[in-house]
Amino acid sequence: MDEHFSQLVRSLQDATRAPTPEQLSELSDLETPQLHELTEAWPSLSPDRRLHILKELRQLADEHFELTFEAINRMALRDDDARARQVAVENLWESQDDGLVRPLLRLLADDPAAEVRQAAANALGQFVYLGELEKLNQGLVQELEEGLLRSMAQDVSQPVRQAVLASLGYSSRAEVATLIQRAYDSGQEGHMSASLRAMGRSANEDWAPQVMAELYHAGPRVRREAAHAAGELALQKAARELIYLLDDVDQQVRREAIWALGQVGGRLAVEALEALSESSDDPGEAQIIEDALDNLAFLEGTPDLLLSEFDNPEESPD
Repeated sequence: MDEHFSQLVRSLQDATRAPTPEQLSELSDLETPQLHELTEAWPSLSPDRRLHILKELRQLADEHFELTFEAINRMALRDDDARARQVAVENLWESQDDGLVRPLLRLLADDPAAEVRQAAANALGQFVYLGELEKLNQGLVQELEEGLLRSMAQDVSQPVRQAVLASLGYSSRAEVATLIQRAYDSGQEGHMSASLRAMGRSANEDWAPQVMAELYHAGPRVRREAAHAAGELALQKAARELIYLLDDVDQQVRREAIWALGQVGGRLAVEALEALSESSDDPGEAQIIEDALDNLAFLEGTPDLLLSEFDNPEESPD
Protein backbone atom coordinates (compact mmCIF):
# COMPACT_ATOMS: atom_id res chain seq x y z
CA MET A 1 0.00 0.00 0.00
CA ASP A 2 1.36 3.41 -1.02
CA GLU A 3 0.58 5.45 2.09
CA HIS A 4 1.53 8.72 0.44
CA PHE A 5 -0.91 8.11 -2.41
CA SER A 6 -3.59 6.99 0.03
CA GLN A 7 -3.19 10.31 1.83
CA LEU A 8 -3.58 12.09 -1.51
CA VAL A 9 -6.82 10.20 -2.18
CA ARG A 10 -8.13 11.12 1.28
CA SER A 11 -7.33 14.76 0.58
CA LEU A 12 -9.30 14.58 -2.66
CA GLN A 13 -12.23 13.24 -0.67
CA ASP A 14 -12.04 16.18 1.75
CA ALA A 15 -14.69 18.51 0.33
CA THR A 16 -13.60 21.34 2.63
CA ARG A 17 -10.30 21.85 0.80
CA ALA A 18 -9.65 22.49 -2.87
CA PRO A 19 -6.96 20.23 -4.31
CA THR A 20 -3.74 22.07 -5.12
CA PRO A 21 -1.95 21.85 -8.48
CA GLU A 22 0.86 20.03 -6.71
CA GLN A 23 -1.53 17.39 -5.43
CA LEU A 24 -3.23 16.97 -8.78
CA SER A 25 0.13 16.64 -10.52
CA GLU A 26 0.62 13.43 -8.56
CA LEU A 27 -2.26 11.91 -10.55
CA SER A 28 0.02 11.83 -13.60
CA ASP A 29 1.20 8.43 -14.87
CA LEU A 30 -0.77 6.42 -12.32
CA GLU A 31 0.37 2.86 -11.74
CA THR A 32 -2.20 0.06 -11.65
CA PRO A 33 -2.53 -0.17 -7.83
CA GLN A 34 -2.89 3.62 -7.58
CA LEU A 35 -5.52 3.70 -10.28
CA HIS A 36 -7.45 0.92 -8.56
CA GLU A 37 -7.42 2.82 -5.26
CA LEU A 38 -8.54 6.03 -6.93
CA THR A 39 -11.27 4.20 -8.85
CA GLU A 40 -12.62 2.79 -5.60
CA ALA A 41 -12.70 6.24 -3.99
CA TRP A 42 -13.90 8.24 -7.02
CA PRO A 43 -17.68 7.73 -6.50
CA SER A 44 -17.38 9.13 -2.95
CA LEU A 45 -16.46 12.53 -4.39
CA SER A 46 -19.35 14.82 -5.26
CA PRO A 47 -20.12 15.20 -8.99
CA ASP A 48 -19.04 18.85 -8.87
CA ARG A 49 -15.74 17.96 -7.24
CA ARG A 50 -15.02 15.22 -9.78
CA LEU A 51 -15.79 17.65 -12.57
CA HIS A 52 -13.55 20.30 -11.02
CA ILE A 53 -10.66 17.85 -10.74
CA LEU A 54 -10.98 16.77 -14.37
CA LYS A 55 -11.04 20.38 -15.56
CA GLU A 56 -8.00 21.21 -13.46
CA LEU A 57 -6.18 18.21 -14.91
CA ARG A 58 -6.85 19.54 -18.40
CA GLN A 59 -5.29 22.88 -17.50
CA LEU A 60 -2.28 21.22 -15.91
CA ALA A 61 -1.76 19.04 -18.98
CA ASP A 62 -1.93 22.11 -21.21
CA GLU A 63 0.65 23.93 -19.10
CA HIS A 64 3.00 21.00 -18.42
CA PHE A 65 3.54 18.66 -21.35
CA GLU A 66 5.35 16.14 -19.16
CA LEU A 67 2.20 15.41 -17.16
CA THR A 68 -0.03 12.59 -18.43
CA PHE A 69 -3.48 12.01 -16.95
CA GLU A 70 -4.69 9.44 -19.46
CA ALA A 71 -5.42 6.77 -16.84
CA ILE A 72 -7.74 8.92 -14.73
CA ASN A 73 -9.48 10.31 -17.80
CA ARG A 74 -10.11 6.80 -19.11
CA MET A 75 -11.55 5.91 -15.72
CA ALA A 76 -13.84 8.95 -15.88
CA LEU A 77 -15.32 7.78 -19.19
CA ARG A 78 -17.52 5.61 -16.96
CA ASP A 79 -18.46 8.41 -14.54
CA ASP A 80 -22.14 8.65 -13.55
CA ASP A 81 -22.11 12.38 -14.35
CA ALA A 82 -22.42 13.23 -18.04
CA ARG A 83 -20.43 16.43 -17.52
CA ALA A 84 -17.48 14.42 -16.23
CA ARG A 85 -17.70 11.94 -19.11
CA GLN A 86 -17.69 14.80 -21.60
CA VAL A 87 -14.64 16.47 -20.05
CA ALA A 88 -12.84 13.12 -19.81
CA VAL A 89 -13.35 12.54 -23.53
CA GLU A 90 -12.16 16.04 -24.34
CA ASN A 91 -9.11 15.55 -22.11
CA LEU A 92 -8.10 12.52 -24.17
CA TRP A 93 -8.01 14.39 -27.48
CA GLU A 94 -4.23 13.97 -27.88
CA SER A 95 -4.17 10.23 -27.24
CA GLN A 96 -3.49 8.07 -30.27
CA ASP A 97 -3.94 4.81 -28.41
CA ASP A 98 -6.21 2.69 -30.59
CA GLY A 99 -7.49 1.07 -27.41
CA LEU A 100 -9.69 4.15 -27.08
CA VAL A 101 -11.58 3.53 -30.31
CA ARG A 102 -14.09 0.99 -28.98
CA PRO A 103 -14.82 2.84 -25.69
CA LEU A 104 -15.44 6.02 -27.68
CA LEU A 105 -17.64 4.15 -30.16
CA ARG A 106 -19.68 2.81 -27.25
CA LEU A 107 -20.16 6.32 -25.90
CA LEU A 108 -21.14 7.53 -29.37
CA ALA A 109 -23.69 4.76 -29.77
CA ASP A 110 -25.12 4.47 -26.29
CA ASP A 111 -24.47 7.49 -24.07
CA PRO A 112 -27.76 9.19 -23.11
CA ALA A 113 -26.17 12.67 -23.17
CA ALA A 114 -25.86 14.27 -26.59
CA GLU A 115 -22.91 16.37 -25.36
CA VAL A 116 -20.97 13.20 -24.55
CA ARG A 117 -21.83 11.61 -27.90
CA GLN A 118 -20.71 14.79 -29.66
CA ALA A 119 -17.41 14.81 -27.77
CA ALA A 120 -16.87 11.15 -28.67
CA ALA A 121 -17.60 11.86 -32.33
CA ASN A 122 -15.04 14.67 -32.31
CA ALA A 123 -12.41 12.52 -30.59
CA LEU A 124 -12.83 9.69 -33.09
CA GLY A 125 -11.81 11.95 -35.96
CA GLN A 126 -8.10 11.59 -35.35
CA PHE A 127 -8.46 7.80 -35.42
CA VAL A 128 -10.14 8.05 -38.83
CA TYR A 129 -7.13 10.11 -39.89
CA LEU A 130 -4.71 7.55 -38.48
CA GLY A 131 -6.61 4.89 -40.38
CA GLU A 132 -6.10 6.79 -43.62
CA LEU A 133 -2.38 6.86 -42.83
CA GLU A 134 -2.52 3.05 -42.38
CA LYS A 135 -1.50 3.39 -38.74
CA LEU A 136 -4.50 1.42 -37.48
CA ASN A 137 -5.52 -2.18 -38.02
CA GLN A 138 -7.81 -2.23 -41.04
CA GLY A 139 -10.43 -4.27 -39.23
CA LEU A 140 -10.58 -1.60 -36.54
CA VAL A 141 -10.75 1.13 -39.19
CA GLN A 142 -13.76 -0.58 -40.76
CA GLU A 143 -15.44 -0.93 -37.35
CA LEU A 144 -14.73 2.73 -36.62
CA GLU A 145 -16.08 4.07 -39.90
CA GLU A 146 -19.16 1.88 -39.82
CA GLY A 147 -19.89 3.03 -36.28
CA LEU A 148 -19.63 6.66 -37.35
CA LEU A 149 -21.81 6.07 -40.42
CA ARG A 150 -24.41 4.34 -38.25
CA SER A 151 -24.45 7.28 -35.87
CA MET A 152 -24.73 9.66 -38.82
CA ALA A 153 -27.86 7.83 -39.93
CA GLN A 154 -29.48 7.21 -36.55
CA ASP A 155 -28.54 9.83 -33.96
CA VAL A 156 -31.38 12.22 -33.18
CA SER A 157 -29.05 15.11 -32.30
CA GLN A 158 -28.01 17.43 -35.11
CA PRO A 159 -24.79 18.56 -33.33
CA VAL A 160 -23.79 14.91 -32.93
CA ARG A 161 -24.40 14.15 -36.60
CA GLN A 162 -22.46 17.28 -37.55
CA ALA A 163 -19.50 16.19 -35.40
CA VAL A 164 -19.64 12.73 -36.97
CA LEU A 165 -19.58 14.21 -40.48
CA ALA A 166 -16.59 16.37 -39.62
CA SER A 167 -14.70 13.31 -38.35
CA LEU A 168 -15.66 11.28 -41.41
CA GLY A 169 -14.11 14.03 -43.52
CA TYR A 170 -10.76 12.28 -43.10
CA SER A 171 -12.15 9.09 -44.65
CA SER A 172 -11.70 8.18 -48.31
CA ARG A 173 -14.81 5.99 -48.34
CA ALA A 174 -16.92 6.83 -51.39
CA GLU A 175 -20.16 7.43 -49.47
CA VAL A 176 -18.58 10.16 -47.35
CA ALA A 177 -18.41 12.60 -50.27
CA THR A 178 -22.15 12.14 -50.79
CA LEU A 179 -22.83 12.89 -47.13
CA ILE A 180 -20.66 16.01 -47.29
CA GLN A 181 -22.45 17.27 -50.40
CA ARG A 182 -25.87 16.58 -48.89
CA ALA A 183 -25.01 18.54 -45.74
CA TYR A 184 -23.61 21.40 -47.80
CA ASP A 185 -26.68 21.54 -50.03
CA SER A 186 -29.01 21.68 -47.01
CA GLY A 187 -28.36 25.40 -46.58
CA GLN A 188 -28.61 24.89 -42.81
CA GLU A 189 -25.75 26.76 -41.16
CA GLY A 190 -24.73 23.99 -38.77
CA HIS A 191 -24.73 21.33 -41.48
CA MET A 192 -22.86 23.61 -43.89
CA SER A 193 -20.21 24.35 -41.26
CA ALA A 194 -19.71 20.64 -40.61
CA SER A 195 -19.51 19.93 -44.34
CA LEU A 196 -16.85 22.61 -44.78
CA ARG A 197 -14.81 21.16 -41.95
CA ALA A 198 -15.07 17.76 -43.60
CA MET A 199 -14.07 19.24 -46.95
CA GLY A 200 -10.92 20.69 -45.41
CA ARG A 201 -10.03 17.37 -43.84
CA SER A 202 -10.61 15.45 -47.06
CA ALA A 203 -7.39 16.69 -48.72
CA ASN A 204 -9.48 16.84 -51.89
CA GLU A 205 -9.18 20.07 -53.88
CA ASP A 206 -12.35 19.19 -55.78
CA TRP A 207 -14.14 20.94 -52.91
CA ALA A 208 -12.37 24.24 -53.66
CA PRO A 209 -15.37 25.94 -55.38
CA GLN A 210 -17.66 25.31 -52.41
CA VAL A 211 -15.02 26.39 -49.90
CA MET A 212 -14.21 29.61 -51.73
CA ALA A 213 -17.87 30.47 -52.24
CA GLU A 214 -18.57 30.30 -48.50
CA LEU A 215 -15.79 32.72 -47.60
CA TYR A 216 -18.47 35.34 -48.34
CA HIS A 217 -21.30 33.64 -46.43
CA ALA A 218 -23.47 35.87 -44.25
CA GLY A 219 -22.96 33.66 -41.19
CA PRO A 220 -19.62 34.07 -39.36
CA ARG A 221 -19.59 30.39 -38.35
CA VAL A 222 -19.67 29.36 -42.00
CA ARG A 223 -17.04 31.94 -42.99
CA ARG A 224 -14.82 30.69 -40.17
CA GLU A 225 -15.07 27.07 -41.31
CA ALA A 226 -14.56 28.06 -44.94
CA ALA A 227 -11.39 29.96 -44.06
CA HIS A 228 -10.08 26.99 -42.09
CA ALA A 229 -10.90 24.61 -44.94
CA ALA A 230 -9.10 26.89 -47.41
CA GLY A 231 -6.04 26.65 -45.19
CA GLU A 232 -6.24 22.89 -44.78
CA LEU A 233 -6.55 22.46 -48.53
CA ALA A 234 -3.72 24.99 -49.08
CA LEU A 235 -5.83 26.88 -51.63
CA GLN A 236 -3.39 29.56 -52.75
CA LYS A 237 -6.04 30.86 -55.15
CA ALA A 238 -8.11 31.82 -52.11
CA ALA A 239 -5.46 34.26 -50.86
CA ARG A 240 -7.30 37.41 -51.96
CA GLU A 241 -10.55 36.29 -50.32
CA LEU A 242 -8.69 35.41 -47.12
CA ILE A 243 -6.99 38.81 -47.11
CA TYR A 244 -10.43 40.37 -47.37
CA LEU A 245 -11.44 38.44 -44.24
CA LEU A 246 -8.61 40.08 -42.28
CA ASP A 247 -11.06 42.97 -41.82
CA ASP A 248 -14.01 40.77 -40.89
CA VAL A 249 -16.26 41.98 -38.08
CA ASP A 250 -15.91 38.61 -36.34
CA GLN A 251 -12.63 38.11 -34.45
CA GLN A 252 -12.63 34.34 -34.89
CA VAL A 253 -13.08 34.72 -38.65
CA ARG A 254 -10.13 37.11 -38.75
CA ARG A 255 -7.95 34.70 -36.79
CA GLU A 256 -8.89 31.76 -39.01
CA ALA A 257 -8.02 33.88 -42.06
CA ILE A 258 -4.60 34.65 -40.56
CA TRP A 259 -3.96 30.97 -39.89
CA ALA A 260 -5.17 30.02 -43.37
CA LEU A 261 -2.89 32.53 -45.08
CA GLY A 262 -0.01 30.89 -43.27
CA GLN A 263 -1.05 27.61 -44.87
CA VAL A 264 -1.82 28.70 -48.44
CA GLY A 265 1.42 30.65 -48.92
CA GLY A 266 2.42 32.85 -51.83
CA ARG A 267 3.62 36.42 -52.00
CA LEU A 268 0.16 37.92 -51.41
CA ALA A 269 -0.15 35.98 -48.16
CA VAL A 270 3.33 36.98 -47.02
CA GLU A 271 2.80 40.67 -47.74
CA ALA A 272 -0.62 40.73 -46.07
CA LEU A 273 0.64 39.01 -42.93
CA GLU A 274 3.74 41.20 -42.68
CA ALA A 275 1.61 44.33 -43.02
CA LEU A 276 -0.83 43.05 -40.42
CA SER A 277 2.05 42.20 -38.09
CA GLU A 278 3.11 45.85 -38.10
CA SER A 279 -0.38 47.22 -37.45
CA SER A 280 -1.98 44.71 -35.05
CA ASP A 281 -2.29 45.74 -31.40
CA ASP A 282 -3.97 42.50 -30.27
CA PRO A 283 -1.42 40.26 -28.43
CA GLY A 284 -3.38 37.09 -29.17
CA GLU A 285 -3.67 37.98 -32.83
CA ALA A 286 0.00 38.95 -32.97
CA GLN A 287 0.99 35.45 -31.86
CA ILE A 288 -1.19 33.87 -34.56
CA ILE A 289 0.40 36.16 -37.16
CA GLU A 290 3.88 35.22 -35.96
CA ASP A 291 3.03 31.52 -36.12
CA ALA A 292 1.60 31.94 -39.62
CA LEU A 293 4.73 33.73 -40.84
CA ASP A 294 6.92 31.08 -39.24
CA ASN A 295 4.94 28.40 -41.03
CA LEU A 296 5.31 30.18 -44.36
CA ALA A 297 9.04 30.48 -43.81
CA PHE A 298 9.24 26.77 -43.04
CA LEU A 299 7.09 25.70 -45.99
CA GLU A 300 8.52 28.02 -48.60
CA GLY A 301 12.07 28.51 -47.32
CA THR A 302 11.94 32.12 -48.52
CA PRO A 303 15.17 33.81 -47.38
CA ASP A 304 13.73 37.32 -47.18
CA LEU A 305 10.77 36.01 -45.21
CA LEU A 306 13.06 34.19 -42.81
CA LEU A 307 14.97 37.41 -42.24
CA SER A 308 11.99 39.76 -42.16
CA GLU A 309 11.75 39.72 -38.37
CA PHE A 310 15.34 40.95 -38.12
CA ASP A 311 15.24 43.82 -40.62
CA ASN A 312 15.39 46.30 -37.73
CA PRO A 313 18.23 45.31 -35.36
CA GLU A 314 16.64 47.29 -32.53
CA GLU A 315 13.57 45.04 -32.72
CA SER A 316 15.45 41.76 -32.86
CA PRO A 317 14.57 39.28 -30.11
CA ASP A 318 17.05 38.73 -27.31
